[in-house]
Amino acid sequence: MRNYTFPNFPAFMVITLGLIATLLLTLIAKTGNSGITTKTDSRFAEKCYTCHGNEVASQEWEFSGHKHALTNLIEGPYEAKDSCLSCHSAGYNDPTSNWARQQEITLKTAVNAVSCSFCHSHKSHRKHYLNKSIKSLCISCHKMDCGCSGAGIIHQSQSEMFLGRDGAGVKRMPSPHVKVMKKRCVHCHMAKETPDTVAKHGGHTFKANFSTCKQCHEDMDRKLKDYKTQIEKKMQAVKVILDQANNQESENYKQAKLNYDMVKGDSGYGLHNINYANALLDYSLSLEQELIGSQ
Repeated sequence: MRNYTFPNFPAFMVITLGLIATLLLTLIAKTGNSGITTKTDSRFAEKCYTCHGNEVASQEWEFSGHKHALTNLIEGPYEAKDSCLSCHSAGYNDPTSNWARQQEITLKTAVNAVSCSFCHSHKSHRKHYLNKSIKSLCISCHKMDCGCSGAGIIHQSQSEMFLGRDGAGVKRMPSPHVKVMKKRCVHCHMAKETPDTVAKHGGHTFKANFSTCKQCHEDMDRKLKDYKTQIEKKMQAVKVILDQANNQESENYKQAKLNYDMVKGDSGYGLHNINYANALLDYSLSLEQELIGSQ
């Protein structure tokens, strides 16, 4: 039998291998049997950041609500479902965007918030590599029929308010801006004066800067304040009626609450469509007698 002699490993190699083994054991201990941890604080798990991380759009995204979409879903007040990820996590509708690895995206495996690939794809032939047209992109999620919060709960209603539809007791009443703003949401929510600087409003923060209103309307500071006060007052009055309603299963109650929830779900005191917001709340107020009688 031959005797084989192995060369001695240098001391540093022994130390290196030991450290690697220790690290692996630590990781296994932390992940447990599942091997999966939900990384809601991940900036991106997709490759976009490796090339575009220093660009203006990426830096503006840091100020956006989209950055927190996944965390808000998981830590929010409603019971989250995997299907909610279609609007709360990039990669859900296209699992291959997660580092090009085909995998099932669930609440346990999702790592992306609403990040780059949610709106953009190098496979797209549209301008800016958009996944959908500008008119349909935002409203594919910012609408009230998602059902994520539960049956009958209006999560958000920006689309319906802007287009002036689906309310109770009120005719269809699109915002005048529907015809004027060909790019729809982008016109206000991404507007900024200097494209090359990182802004805290507009751009990829998606935060509307009401200075855009002043381009077409005079005295907007006063008008916006008056609009907000007017809508708040009506919402408070409707809320009192709803709280005192005799029958919360009646059709009148459901209609009054639908209109109230639509304006509330708009998250902007009806500013996406002031005329429609007022009409919805006025109809709810008109049902006071039917709802609370002579109390």
